[in-house]
Amino acid sequence: MHKILQHLVWYIVKSLIWTYRFEVQGKEHQEAARKVHPKGSFIFAVWHEQVVGVMAAHAWTEPYLALASRSKDGDYAAFVSQKMGFISVRGSSRKKQVDKGGKEAMQEYIQKMNQGICGGITVDGPKGPRQACKAGVVLIAKETGAPILPVIGLPLRYWEFNSWDRFKIPKPFSRIVIRYGAPISVKSDSDQLSVEESCQEVTKTLKNLHNN
Repeated sequence: MHKILQHLVWYIVKSLIWTYRFEVQGKEHQEAARKVHPKGSFIFAVWHEQVVGVMAAHAWTEPYLALASRSKDGDYAAFVSQKMGFISVRGSSRKKQVDKGGKEAMQEYIQKMNQGICGGITVDGPKGPRQACKAGVVLIAKETGAPILPVIGLPLRYWEFNSWDRFKIPKPFSRIVIRYGAPISVKSDSDQLSVEESCQEVTKTLKNLHNN
């Protein structure tokens, strides 16, 4: 039954994706981000609530890394992301779940980025607080030298869940504005204070992209 439901979810997602129309702004920032890392890697910073729109815009374009938790919900996320042409890496950003593969997943994520594969992180996930960047994306950037590329996906018409992040699913035939911000680099010798400052910069950039 679990597998049947995964295929059903994918069928719904795929049907929706084919109806979406995308307006891309700031494409030059993505091109600039590729020039920072020797192998062209960068890491998308995305709000959890906008992940559907952002993933839909990048489906079947290149094999981006997608981090999914080792849970039943994560099973659905991993299955759908793989169908969209992404590389699923299973783990969790929650400390209580490190023993379930969090460290291994992060190591795999960093290894693949160092090979030249780009990735994406929902920076306020998995449980919030909403629209506040956590340290994970900054630590990956610190370890790999890959820049952080803030990106938002604003659907003009959407369903909104009554959840901590106000999770949004774009409605059929909705136009989705994909807006990239300038890449953010993190030094390999960044201390805890610098990491926190980088988190604040990511948060500020994503909020500014939303308000522009």
